[in-house]
Amino acid sequence: MKVQIKTSERVECSDAGVKFIIERRYFEYADVCRIPVIFIRVDLETRQAWYLWLQDWLLQQRASDNSLMEGQQSWAIWVPQRQTVHAGLSGDLKAIARWEGKAQLALSLMGTMRAAAAINDFSTMRLLADAVAGSSGGLGQAGLNALIDQAVRLGERLRGSLEGNVVFAQLLEMVRRIGGVVTAPTIDRIVLRGDTYSRIGLTALGILYDEHFAHITSLALPMRFMNIEPRVAYYCAFREAYPGQESVDPSVDPSGFYFAGLQYLRPKMHWDKYANRGPSALLDYLVPFTNSELE
Repeated sequence: MKVQIKTSERVECSDAGVKFIIERRYFEYADVCRIPVIFIRVDLETRQAWYLWLQDWLLQQRASDNSLMEGQQSWAIWVPQRQTVHAGLSGDLKAIARWEGKAQLALSLMGTMRAAAAINDFSTMRLLADAVAGSSGGLGQAGLNALIDQAVRLGERLRGSLEGNVVFAQLLEMVRRIGGVVTAPTIDRIVLRGDTYSRIGLTALGILYDEHFAHITSLALPMRFMNIEPRVAYYCAFREAYPGQESVDPSVDPSGFYFAGLQYLRPKMHWDKYANRGPSALLDYLVPFTNSELE
């Protein structure tokens, strides 16, 4: 394992626990590190020390649908006072170093899944995605949110780069596997990018409607996106109004469907554009709704 030690003359303690202030850079480092990263807080006055396993904390946050909020540079975390280095050396820290436990299993599966995606071994990747999705304690959701975080960090490099293709393949497999329990905030993070939407995220949303229709329609996404991104709201409303449509069908034509003040203006050779862009091609040709065609 790797260890980062921070010492102070006196560490703040309360009924909530021992206060750790951890900067973003440590979590980002731990997120890409293949071995456990332990953050240790030392109180020089009392000669006591406590520890936090950074990757495990990240998994817990992602399992509960939290993420490292962009713009936030540090986190205050209250670690139980019983979680001393002295106690850990005869228990949990040994187990962490031996790769024992659910968190180690999830991290190992995600790392192996990434390797399988990188060499285009899709059959192995699907088996691993099933294993991650079936992990107990919300680790399937944690795995999906970890991939979303990677996708957000890659930004424009998600399209066309080797790393982007690997993350994209993993993301779609995880969406297929745990789409039946995915939450609305997770869908926000999949689809939205700032004040617009992600084409790759919309492809994932299309798969969710294809394979987990009943669950996705229960999340009231058209109204959720109405004031955030009306084009995505339009797409969700169209999919829910026509459940027989498939996101991979290039003949999909929402002409005549109106929602969120938008309508679809079908371009020439629309199937060609759909084949290249996927479902987001529909959103590229949305225009403000007018009823002139109905008069």
